[in-house]
Amino acid sequence: MKPFRHHIFICEGKRCGGKKSSKVLDEFKHLLKGSNGKDLKITRCACMKVCKETSEVGEFSPAVVIYPDGVWYKNVTPEDVAEIAEEHLGKGRVVERLLLYRLTGN
Repeated sequence: MKPFRHHIFICEGKRCGGKKSSKVLDEFKHLLKGSNGKDLKITRCACMKVCKETSEVGEFSPAVVIYPDGVWYKNVTPEDVAEIAEEHLGKGRVVERLLLYRLTGN
């Protein structure tokens, strides 16, 4: 396996899937294919349990996590993917308006 700069996890659990996380996944794949995405890995995953941590079930759906940065994004839509790709993956700047939380030390 070749090393990669970022690993992007897109939740496709029941609540995130119900809010079209598969379209978020498709948009990441579309934007990052080719030379721009050779050092990135995109993984669909089961429920990350972020919704269960809130009072409103599904309040943060769909969720996207980017490692090794430890950044968790909330309410990501397909329209947000270009901004995440450009700002976070391209320039190293967190998209604050979508930030759920960042793991300490990053």
